[in-house]
Amino acid sequence: MSKKIAFDVKTLVLCALIIAGLVLAIIGMFGNFLKWDALLGGTTYAKLSDLADLNDLAKRADSTYEGYAVTNIFAWATFILAIVVTALFAVAKFVGVKSLNTVVSLVGALTVVAAILVFVFALVMANKHDVSIAAGPIMMLIGGILAGGAAAASGKV
Repeated sequence: MSKKIAFDVKTLVLCALIIAGLVLAIIGMFGNFLKWDALLGGTTYAKLSDLADLNDLAKRADSTYEGYAVTNIFAWATFILAIVVTALFAVAKFVGVKSLNTVVSLVGALTVVAAILVFVFALVMANKHDVSIAAGPIMMLIGGILAGGAAAASGKV
């Protein structure tokens, strides 16, 4: 006999939240992280890749772009965890591997923590350099909380 998998409304809502969170985390990862207000009225934005270049320039001067390394680590962690939690959720719920439910919940919780840490360390980095955060860390925070929170809650469904 074949095993029939029922898709209930809760699972589909959680799936939509996880996918929306993944999309926001991806956009945040490759979006602008910091912004500088220029003296002549313009605004300059820096993506995470631009901050990597600033950090490389600072290393050549025997310094570092303070706060970049930790922010970069947690940004990549949130990005990867959001992808992993989406794949695990799909396998657990749509393929029917019930034994993965606990793993999905744990990875979801890790995604939430990593997203919060991206935001906190982006704020710290921005404060150290007298700049503002842009949309990237905010989108990663919202995306990580959506994807991770929905995945963590899926263990109960």
